[in-house]
Amino acid sequence: MSVYVTVGSTGFDRLIQTVSGKAFLQALSSQGFRRLVVQYGTSAHKFEPPATWLDTHGISIESFDYTSRPSQLIEQADLIISHAGTGSILEALHSGTPIIIVVNRELMDDHQSEIAHELASSGYVAVAEPATLVDAIARNVHMGLVPYPAADPRPIGEIIDEETL
Repeated sequence: MSVYVTVGSTGFDRLIQTVSGKAFLQALSSQGFRRLVVQYGTSAHKFEPPATWLDTHGISIESFDYTSRPSQLIEQADLIISHAGTGSILEALHSGTPIIIVVNRELMDDHQSEIAHELASSGYVAVAEPATLVDAIARNVHMGLVPYPAADPRPIGEIIDEETL
């Protein structure tokens, strides 16, 4: 099983530091995950995975700053761990892959928390912070999430007409 971690187009030092730690890798391994793919953006300096196979708890790790194939990585993942950027969240939700949103409370207006908790209140996502992510993995918070409704494929004009006429 595979986990894809993304911070989008910026960085998220505390998340990247957490996902490269032994405790996180042990939690993943105990849940049956064997592959970790990390898109760390500008937080490369915080990505310091253990050097030995034993310390990674048998998890193979791939990492990079940015990718031209995020959709492919999302489709290959069994779990997505994402910053709370709207674009990353929506792409993950539309894929049908379970997602844990990690909120960055260090941002000015904490708007990510509002988005994440609103989606969590409907059961579409699980929410964590860097300090609670290991526990969230250990508790399988991503299991049993509600599938996000598929987008309505009708053209927007047709929907507006339907709603306003």
